[in-house]
Amino acid sequence: RINDIQWLAFYAMVVICWIAIFVMIFEANRGAELESIYGSELWATLCKPVENYGDWPYSFLMWALMGIAMMVPTIYPTLQTYDDLMQLGEVPRLGFIHILLGFILIWLIFAVLISLIQVFLTEQSMLNSDGKFISPLASTILLLLAGLYQFSNMKQVCLQRCRHPFSFFLKSKNFRPVNMFLMGLSIGLFCLGCCWLLMMLAFVGGIMNIGFMAIATLVMVCEKLPKFGQYVTFPLSVLLLISGSLVAISHIN
Repeated sequence: RINDIQWLAFYAMVVICWIAIFVMIFEANRGAELESIYGSELWATLCKPVENYGDWPYSFLMWALMGIAMMVPTIYPTLQTYDDLMQLGEVPRLGFIHILLGFILIWLIFAVLISLIQVFLTEQSMLNSDGKFISPLASTILLLLAGLYQFSNMKQVCLQRCRHPFSFFLKSKNFRPVNMFLMGLSIGLFCLGCCWLLMMLAFVGGIMNIGFMAIATLVMVCEKLPKFGQYVTFPLSVLLLISGSLVAISHIN
């Protein structure tokens, strides 16, 4: 069935991106070993440390893979709602793909912006080769901002839309491909409103830190679950505020 193929493509895309991220990080740490296995300098080139604006493509590639691997799983409740409507014959089958493409485009645009920020901060000697803040003060500020943002109205509005995606489909009277793509853009913008600061915490945990990525993905997926998500947001905000405070206290002379 078409919907089965679409779900298979959905999961395959996420898995492939995670594998690519793992290989890039592995290559960055053990370049010589992996190069000897593959007999190619391809991965060494892709995993070149970001040092200036000339290295921007490598930064963009990493953030683009992170955006798909970490954020696409969070759109699952929306796509599941669409799949339910599709089973009832209320919406076209290929709209599933159009929504997903619109959603991904938002995170690719974010990847462009955040990778430029990474290069700028690196040139200013604020980030190390792993894309991690050198200054504890910068880490503290970002952690506190992320924790406070959890309480903001914007965060709550975006979360509500992500947790209850049926509202997107109620407002749509035309399910043409263009409209489905625009709906995917809208869903992506609300998702961005939820998670942009959480994604930026990679500057605290390290952009090449696979553990951080896995934990952040799990948190963001759980936060958007309709019934369970409300029990994640507040503890997460408290944890971020405490973490920021501890980083600050630990570096007080």
